[in-house]
Amino acid sequence: MTTRSAEIAVAVASAVAGRVVPSSALLAAEYERGGFLREPIIARVLELASAGELFTDDDLGTLRGIGAGFADHHVPLSLLTTSFDVGITAMTRESWHIAPAEGFADMAQFTESLARLVEQGRQAAVRGYMEARAGSDSRSASRVAAEELIGGECTPEAVQAIGVKLAPGYLVLACAVPDPAGIGAGQVAAIHRDIEGIPGALHCGDLSALVVLLPVEDARQPPGATAAELASRLRTLAGQVVYAAQAHRPDLAGIPAALEEANRALSLVKAIPDAGCRPYRMDDLLVELAIARQPDIRRRLADLLTPLDGGADLRRTLKALFACDLDRERAARELGIHRRTLRYRMDRIQDLSGIDPDSAHGIQLLRAALTAVHLPAQRSPEPETASPPSP
Repeated sequence: MTTRSAEIAVAVASAVAGRVVPSSALLAAEYERGGFLREPIIARVLELASAGELFTDDDLGTLRGIGAGFADHHVPLSLLTTSFDVGITAMTRESWHIAPAEGFADMAQFTESLARLVEQGRQAAVRGYMEARAGSDSRSASRVAAEELIGGECTPEAVQAIGVKLAPGYLVLACAVPDPAGIGAGQVAAIHRDIEGIPGALHCGDLSALVVLLPVEDARQPPGATAAELASRLRTLAGQVVYAAQAHRPDLAGIPAALEEANRALSLVKAIPDAGCRPYRMDDLLVELAIARQPDIRRRLADLLTPLDGGADLRRTLKALFACDLDRERAARELGIHRRTLRYRMDRIQDLSGIDPDSAHGIQLLRAALTAVHLPAQRSPEPETASPPSP
């Protein structure tokens, strides 16, 4: 096979270019200059596969360098790993195509050896990629590990290669503040220190979209208390409301799905007028979810508030009342008005809308209407994949 390495290298390059390169201009540049597709590397793989040997330390160093090059060019890790998948398929197909018909047994052994080599090479390249992204900063390594885990693009071995010890699974906590620009650098540093003080926790993102992975050693007992405590501390450190939502899957492969669920829940949390600084689960938001998925109901609820536009500050008064958990004394203080003024505004709300805010039904209806106004635009309903309620 080594005598035909140039021919096989061309086939591999063509296959990778056709399947991988178009999705990344940076990877296209890597392809144009040779990169990991250079003939000497293909020849080395074929030589070792023919001899039934594995890569040497020098070979692995070269492959780690390839992975680092991808990281330096900000090429997604998924494209690096996909190029290996496409490459071995093309290499195997081309090798069998040019092999003599009588060499079936030898080719079967060659193919097995080739598969071992490519997997060894993939692991080395991924390790180089991760090491380049993480650098020498342990905090950076933690963030890189979180980013790759939530992206579903990394193996535990690759994360551990940069010095990050993984738990069997993680609870995903998604957080956001309404005004990230209002938080100073000192507060941001304090928030990062607080998260990094939780043993085994990983995090990434800024305060407009912060993701924290809290380690779960026992899938039957996700760390709900830790998530609740963290959300409360973040509220204190940020000096403003912190919206939070959580989700959990039992293993590392489920982290991307858990984040997707947590983000869906977070979009609902941001809309409710009385959201507390606690991590909501999707099961806590079934009313909001139902409103979001029924456009006609949502529109009709929002229309209930239209008459309030005829009175000054009536919507703001309602929002303040819910934000204060219906405590009218506190709401009046937050609004900077006398309690009698608040009483007058509540009467005006009833007069204009026909909804009695002093009744249980009326206050529920007004809360649903405020939620409907602030819900984000929804895509077509999808099957719900929320995990069972945590114990």
